[in-house]
Amino acid sequence: MPSYTAESEGRLLLGATVHLGNGEVIENAALIIKDGYVTRLERNASEKFDLSKFQVELLSSEYHIYPFKKTKLGNSGIVLPRADAKPFNITISDSEAEKGVAIGAEAALLICKGSITDISKFKVEYVVDGRDKIKILEQSDYKAKGNNNR
Repeated sequence: MPSYTAESEGRLLLGATVHLGNGEVIENAALIIKDGYVTRLERNASEKFDLSKFQVELLSSEYHIYPFKKTKLGNSGIVLPRADAKPFNITISDSEAEKGVAIGAEAALLICKGSITDISKFKVEYVVDGRDKIKILEQSDYKAKGNNNR
């Protein structure tokens, strides 16, 4: 299973729109993950970093990064089947009381092509869960309950 443990300053996700989980959005963001935790988050920050020090993933504005929380199977949310393990259910964090994307928080991130506001174009590409990077082959149950459809 791929993970974020290679010798570097961490993984740098560059250019996506980051949804913090509290309603705030950062466009064209630079998000750094090291040792399973979010260590830095900047706006329009591509010029601020020496890219040779990071494992860089260049994303575009069509990519969105959402915080998530795992839920029990059977609850509403998105089911993420994995090739190498049992699927897990998640819901997108959308409450200030829940963990979101913040410095020092454990990385629990959905890297998605498209925004959840347009379900017809929304696809989870991979998940960052702590140190693990999990490629998603397909997903089901796109229906979101409550305020999860940001």
